Amino acid sequence: MLRLEPALLLMYRSAAAKLLLALILICSLPITSAAQDTVLMDGESIFLTTGEAWTFDQGYVLTIKSVNQRTNEVWLELSLDGMILREGIFRERDTLVYSRDTEILNITLDTVYSSPSGELVTFTPVYQYLDPQLPAPEVRDGQEQDESNGSQANSSGDDILPMPGYGMFQTLATIALVGLTGLAVHRKR
Repeated sequence: MLRLEPALLLMYRSAAAKLLLALILICSLPITSAAQDTVLMDGESIFLTTGEAWTFDQGYVLTIKSVNQRTNEVWLELSLDGMILREGIFRERDTLVYSRDTEILNITLDTVYSSPSGELVTFTPVYQYLDPQLPAPEVRDGQEQDESNGSQANSSGDDILPMPGYGMFQTLATIALVGLTGLAVHRKR
């Protein structure tokens, strides 16, 4: 049976205690993220016809002003609170990007479908990131989705939100506990 010298055992205990303390301190720091880390739309698709508008979280509005059926060009307007932020003529695969310090919207015009009865324009992928200069979007009861299974989230008003970084904290704490348990078992030998 392997016996550790008292000095070596003390060194292992000291190192394990310092590691545990460091892990606890690191995990207790507030988790900060850039605005772009808060994704409001993650590569989704939007379908609009001429004259229709899509209202994004935080009040951004994308409107199709007109479509040129002959050239498959689309006149798009992006606005916020009635003020036009961007407008222009876009073709298939063109991307409308709106930024304020960081990227807020990234919208790719995918396909223009034209028929005698009208036009349908698809946008995919569509990304929206939280605009830190605007109030956070309101979560409407019964409309939020549980991303893990697509079911409706709890709409009782007692919504439980996951703690950011909890998985990392749990993993690091488990590693520290396994290490300390190993030292304790080894010490008893």
